Amino acid sequence: MLQRLVVQNFALIDDLEIEFGPGLNVLTGETGTGKSLLIDALQVVLGRRASAGYVRTGVARAYLEAVFDLQGRETVAAPLAAAGIEPDEGLLILNRELGANGKSLYRINSRTVPVSLYREIGQRLVDFHGQGEQQLLLREARHGELLDQSGGPELQEAVRLLTQTFRELAAARKALADCQATAMERARRLDVLRFQVEEIDRAGLEPGEEERLRKERDFLAHAESIARLADESYQVLYGGEDYAEAAVAQIGRALKNLHELNRLSGALRESAETLEAVLSQVQEVARELAAVRERAAFDPQRLDAVEARLALIENLKRKYGVTVEEILAFREEAAAERDRLLGSEAEVEGLQDRIAALRKEWEGLAARISALREQAARELERRVTRELKTLELGSVQFRVDLRPLEGPNARGGEEAVFLFSANPGEPPRPLARVASGGELSRIMLALKTILAALDETPTLIFDEVDAGIGGRALQAVGEKLLAIGRYRQVVCVTHAARIAAYADRHLRIAKAASDGQTRTLIAVLDADDRLEELARMLSGGRRITETARKHARELLAMAKA
Repeated sequence: MLQRLVVQNFALIDDLEIEFGPGLNVLTGETGTGKSLLIDALQVVLGRRASAGYVRTGVARAYLEAVFDLQGRETVAAPLAAAGIEPDEGLLILNRELGANGKSLYRINSRTVPVSLYREIGQRLVDFHGQGEQQLLLREARHGELLDQSGGPELQEAVRLLTQTFRELAAARKALADCQATAMERARRLDVLRFQVEEIDRAGLEPGEEERLRKERDFLAHAESIARLADESYQVLYGGEDYAEAAVAQIGRALKNLHELNRLSGALRESAETLEAVLSQVQEVARELAAVRERAAFDPQRLDAVEARLALIENLKRKYGVTVEEILAFREEAAAERDRLLGSEAEVEGLQDRIAALRKEWEGLAARISALREQAARELERRVTRELKTLELGSVQFRVDLRPLEGPNARGGEEAVFLFSANPGEPPRPLARVASGGELSRIMLALKTILAALDETPTLIFDEVDAGIGGRALQAVGEKLLAIGRYRQVVCVTHAARIAAYADRHLRIAKAASDGQTRTLIAVLDADDRLEELARMLSGGRRITETARKHARELLAMAKA
């Protein structure tokens, strides 16, 4: 339950701390004292969007803190555990700083958390009910949600599964439509990819091939000159036919002389070794020249073939890449895309099978939900009618009309519409058309009473639940709020003394002006102050009379009875 609320620098509130108790907590005060502002503060501290306009003039930020005693409840256990946050001795502290620049900082037990987690925790801890909630009853789409809540965990889980199944079904249908819508484009793309892969494959390219071909082309183009120069050089070094004695022969003779000299004196041994190396190198060069001379025979057919191969590579480079390696990489990518597109036909068949399976699953869930909703609708009719009798609407009729829906959809095979009749003999009609404001307030209170017994939200807040209600009905509303307070904490803002008389804890909100500033104050009322506050409420804000005090005593006595 909500233990304490701290509000600092929030609109007209400069520094306020409120202690709440179990059961029914009632907040009263004259019009304009800030009751609605306090409800705003509660909603903001629990994560509602808030503008910088809430920050008190002249300060940098507003600070709000709410302390909850979880009392062993599992309401928020799962999301807190997922975030690695544990209650501190059963206490959970939510605080929010709202800056004058509009930015907020969110903390749970002193740990900064994302706003999404902060809001989820807040929604699990507190359920707000105000005139806006009553207006939601006018939206028939809301009726189905309320019916499903009343049906308990089995119905809610079935609806969750159906919604998930429908989302998967919608996603599969979209994927299939995308595949089918692009069938012609896919076929055109397949033709292009097939041509590209086949053209590159026909070429039979190899990495480094272009460089080798260019070297071979240059060699073949100068074959005659290469052969002539190689032959002349060979003759000079080794042949000696048209020249003087060959270089090899002359070096050989010189080497022979050096060996003889070394035998006689040994002075030129190193020179002999050097000349031996020179002779070996000259012989190697001569052999290479001979090989080049043999290879350099002019072959016009081979030159044409090399030129044609290079032209083919150049043509492929213009299409697919600036090097042979890039062309081959392009081929691999095109082949992979081709294979994916070829597999899309199997994907279409797979999607069609998945859609059929999901539709069958949806139909099974929808049938199960329809049966559960039928039971829940009859039970909700019975319970709401019983609750309305205790709220001074004993002659009304409340019905839940289940109307078929075309499927598949996210809700199931039917939608629920609440029907209502306040007058005997009049058939029930859609609630939005026939219910008055006071009747809407009591119908929503009846629904909240029923749902509060089913869900785990520990605190319910009612703002102006007395709107449009008067007389004996106000007493009935007070009794109902007190009854809810036996198993849930209730915080109620009211102008009605008949409701305030039932409070387990009565707080009064007031304004005070000092030093040119207006402040909002709050006090927990003792027995005497409470009597005076109820008398003030009964007097309509005018001078409190003994008659009003007597009436207030009667209300308090009646509430205790």
